[in-house]
Amino acid sequence: MFKLILNNFKNFSNSSGPWGGGPWGGNNGNQGNGNGGNSSSGSNNSSNSNKNNSKNTNNFFKKNNNSSNNNNDSDDFITKIIKQVFKFFNDLFGQSQNLPKTPKSGIGIVILVLILTYLSFGFYKVDPDENAVTLYFGKFYRISEPGLNYHIPYPFGQVIKKSVTTVNTEEFGFSSTKKSSNNIGQRNFNAESLMLTGDENIVDIQFQVQWQVANIKDFVFNIAEPNQSIRKSSESAMREIIARTPIAQALSDGKMQIEQDAKNLLQEILDSYSAGVRIVLVQLRRVDPPEQVIDAFRDVQTAKADKEKEINQAQAFANDIIPRSRGTASQLKEEAEAYSKQVVANAQGEASRFLAVYNEYIKAKEVTKRRIYLETMEKIYGEADKIYIDKSASSGAITPYFPLNDINKTNKPLNSN
Repeated sequence: MFKLILNNFKNFSNSSGPWGGGPWGGNNGNQGNGNGGNSSSGSNNSSNSNKNNSKNTNNFFKKNNNSSNNNNDSDDFITKIIKQVFKFFNDLFGQSQNLPKTPKSGIGIVILVLILTYLSFGFYKVDPDENAVTLYFGKFYRISEPGLNYHIPYPFGQVIKKSVTTVNTEEFGFSSTKKSSNNIGQRNFNAESLMLTGDENIVDIQFQVQWQVANIKDFVFNIAEPNQSIRKSSESAMREIIARTPIAQALSDGKMQIEQDAKNLLQEILDSYSAGVRIVLVQLRRVDPPEQVIDAFRDVQTAKADKEKEINQAQAFANDIIPRSRGTASQLKEEAEAYSKQVVANAQGEASRFLAVYNEYIKAKEVTKRRIYLETMEKIYGEADKIYIDKSASSGAITPYFPLNDINKTNKPLNSN
């Protein structure tokens, strides 16, 4: 549109009338600079120039009206403003025919150039990682996407651009970046990091929160100081989660659960503010007891670890000795039961055998006595060392000696084979 205005301005400069006369060279302008000159001819030239100017202006806006259908609302608004400006100058020059034309033409051109220059400052570029909010008279108008955009310049319009892909980080209890000494001096790290746990202990926590702009309209209009709002909300959410958690869980395996709960709670708080912020990550960097008691706390933890170690060793010994003792007891019990059954069976067998012998004894007492005597002597002398000496042969020179045990030992392998 700006190029079309400049081209049209050149056409007006080359044409006759108040836009083409005056100091840009033209007989009409020279006549206008005379000592009064031919007033009638001047007025006629002025009227003719005003008619030509009106025709050129109408032709210009007819062409622009054909192309304005494809422009956005802001371009239509600017076109209307420029049209009103041209109409204003046409009326101004048409009503002042008796006045010198050249100064008024120069003033009009200067004003027109100033207006066009002012409007040219309304172009702005939105980077691919940004969104922009356009305001007119402080009121929201639209959200501008990445690319080349236009708005009516200040003081009527205003553009606020924010990155929607950059991940911003807020740190609590520490500072990883080298900021100015004044900013670091204003922060009280102990006040940020010292928190009360669910079992009324104090822990020193260092954590960070990463966030992005999710809705630029809500981010710009609903929170006055975004960084401070996010910091206060993050600290409040973390303190609430720590207040529900025992110190042992916070110092050991409960860190991941704390991070997840704090992230969800912080997102709920910011959504209730309609802050237009999305929480990317909540990360615990360090969870320790306070510095003043950290040595004593470590001693206590060491003692607890030793206690757990001894308990585990005793439990391992118990797990080893108890099953073995139970196995030995079961084995002895089974052996005793087997021995009891054996003794009972032997006793019952002996009793049955005795009864059988007794029945035979009643039938034939002498035969039974003789058989019992022989069986008993066999049991007694069967395993004893025996030497047999014949008394009838003792009167001779050779003593009759018969080592029966040795004879039996030599005969046993033959018998076994």
